[in-house]
Order: sequence, then structure tokens, then C-alpha cells
Amino acid sequence: MDALSMISKRALRELLVKDWMTHDAMWLQQSIEACGAEKACAMNTAAVEAMAQIEIQRIKKVLRFTNETVETFNDLKTVIDGAFSLIKGDFMKFNFSFPEENIFQWEWANGSCFAYKGVKRLGIADHYQCGIMIRLEAWLKGLGVEYRVEPEIDGCLMNTNETCSGRILFNVEV
Repeated sequence: MDALSMISKRALRELLVKDWMTHDAMWLQQSIEACGAEKACAMNTAAVEAMAQIEIQRIKKVLRFTNETVETFNDLKTVIDGAFSLIKGDFMKFNFSFPEENIFQWEWANGSCFAYKGVKRLGIADHYQCGIMIRLEAWLKGLGVEYRVEPEIDGCLMNTNETCSGRILFNVEV
């Protein structure tokens, strides 16, 4: 019996997401040692943005979303919900919702951002640009969506505010 038939889709997703996040953290740690925190964080930001724009196209394909760009808020919700259901591991303790038309809201439960904990352990929280928000914003760019983030993020909100929550306002048809 092969391993894929022995485990659930959820267990497979958890394994792949944890392995990806571990790779990301180890790459960042090695980059810090080789280049310094400032340069490593800049490289990480560029890599996440480039990867996420490719990733959202793959996610659209898996979700069978055939439009080149997102035209309506319902389409946007469908793609974002689908993307997070595929890439959000159970250990990622953030909540998101669409409380009103053209609004996406997020919040990390009890300051539990795994990325912040990791960069804090690496001692680079002051240099870190939130890779999670960079990833989400790159998705939106890849979907051709106009948006603005409140509050504007420069660095890591957990590092500066000890909390991370906000909203994204979209400019799409409802």
C-alpha cells in the first residue's frame, strides 16, 4: 500500500505546509548567516512576492477558476477562501472573514503568529517584512484586483503593535 492512500488530504496538507514553512525558515536563517539580516529579509520579501504571483495562478487552475482576472467580489471570495483552504495549516492560528462587501478582515489569535515567533527566535524581527501579507498582496496583484490595506504595513505588526489585525478594502464589482 502506498503512503498517499494511507493518509487523509488534511494530513497531507499539514505535512506539505509544515515542510514548506520549515524550508522557508531554514532558508532565511542560512541567508541571514551568509548576507546579514537586512539583505536576507529583502531577498525573502522579493522571493515571496515572486512565488505568490505564480502560486495564485496555480491555485486558480486547481479551483477551476478560468477568468484571467477577478471581476466580482464573490469571485474574489471564492478564490481567497479556496487558496486559504489549500495552504493554511492548522498550526496557523489566524482568522479571516469577509464582514462586508469588498472587505477582507484578518486577525491572529492571541498574538500567535508563527512567522513572528520564528523571526523573533532568529533575532531579526526589526528587519522582517511580513511574508504572510506580502504573499496575500501578491495574490491580489496576480488576480488583477485593486485594493488598499488598513493599517499600512511596514515591517511586522506583531513586532510594532504586539497584535496583528486589519482589513483589506477591494475595488471590485459586487
